[in-house]
Amino acid sequence: MQVVIALIVTPEGFPLGYEVLAGNTSDKTTLRTMLGKIEAQYGKANRIWVMDRGIPTEAVLAEMRAADPPICYLVGTPKGRLSKLEKALLALPWQAVRAGVDVKLLPQEGELYVLAQSHARIHKERAMRRRKLKWLWARLKQIAAMELEREELLMKLGV
Repeated sequence: MQVVIALIVTPEGFPLGYEVLAGNTSDKTTLRTMLGKIEAQYGKANRIWVMDRGIPTEAVLAEMRAADPPICYLVGTPKGRLSKLEKALLALPWQAVRAGVDVKLLPQEGELYVLAQSHARIHKERAMRRRKLKWLWARLKQIAAMELEREELLMKLGV
């Protein structure tokens, strides 16, 4: 079961309120309702909505941009679109926003794409890959020491 939580905070990060949405609900169906509910409860304000890439649909994002005043958001870019932006992002320089965090900013088609990298996250992912690689090397050594028929060897390597 999935639980969807919406957290409302001040610009300084202090919590104002929260909503717990029904579990086992498609994320894409919750945003439009949440936008209306928060506006009804807290009034119109200059808010920034921060969401996972699976929450908004392109139609809801278009409605947010067309609202009066426009509703600002920061949302993960779908991987398909990110690969289309890769060449333009590669050409841009990294800018430090704080110690250990760098960003690239790409304005395009009325949107501002933000590519962020955290040095701590880079180190964590490298360590995860190294652990996995060490395990794979150890497993290959185990398999190499076994006396296997061709088919058995292929099955073990496939696993």
